[in-house]
Amino acid sequence: MALFDLTRLHLPYGARFEWLESSASTNSELISKAQAEPAAWQHFSVLATDFQTAGRGRAGRTWQAPQGTSLAISVLLRPNLQAAANLNHLGWLPLLAGLAMSEAVNLALGEQVLGEAGKAKVKWPNDVLVNEKKITGVLSELLPDFSGVVLGAGLNVSLTTEQLPVPTATSLLIEKAELNFDSPQLFDQLLSSYLERLNFWYQRFANSNFDANKSGLRQAAIAACVSLGQEVRAILPGDTEILGSAITIDDTGRLVIEANSEVVTVAAGDIVHLRHN
Repeated sequence: MALFDLTRLHLPYGARFEWLESSASTNSELISKAQAEPAAWQHFSVLATDFQTAGRGRAGRTWQAPQGTSLAISVLLRPNLQAAANLNHLGWLPLLAGLAMSEAVNLALGEQVLGEAGKAKVKWPNDVLVNEKKITGVLSELLPDFSGVVLGAGLNVSLTTEQLPVPTATSLLIEKAELNFDSPQLFDQLLSSYLERLNFWYQRFANSNFDANKSGLRQAAIAACVSLGQEVRAILPGDTEILGSAITIDDTGRLVIEANSEVVTVAAGDIVHLRHN
């Protein structure tokens, strides 16, 4: 069992932390708890485990890793959703979580730098890559009663090459992170780093009235986004596709693609980086 120093986890006042021995899905459990007992599960409350048996990703994808080799973290955010403008800007939250995790991964890799200079990069809209291989996926889900948003992140910690679900994935162990993988405080360290960066960026975003430009979030996400400047295939809902060059992220978090001399924006979809030999 992991040991936690809760004072290191950078939880705001009133937030709650629970470590689960196992969970089918920390996102599903946190959504259920937040709806059943809203007063007990306030802003920035966290569920985490090292054994998620039915983790969910975008488009209903599922995966499972051996116990103790990955970290599943779900964080409840309770932004002011009353203003329509704020609701329109919630598309930034997966990118915000990805940015925070990329910074935490860079620190784990021994790079005392944040942002564009680190090895870990954000792939629009919700992945973190190291050397173009996926180390983290993010899933953002709105509570059914619109009282909050749950941000789920899965981090590959000590998976070996043989344990990877796909060859395009990687882990902190494979990337030679400067961590003691036998330490009982390992997950404490990783959780602390991620939650500190997540709280940092969320507070800046919220304090700027969810304005990605005023908060600096847009500029930081653009600097850390590996998708920009690449030729991409955007697979949209309904299986339609756009081929073109990813040029920027707009004010609401949409990916801007130049395709056939036209500029289009993508709000949701899978992005494939096209490699040319």
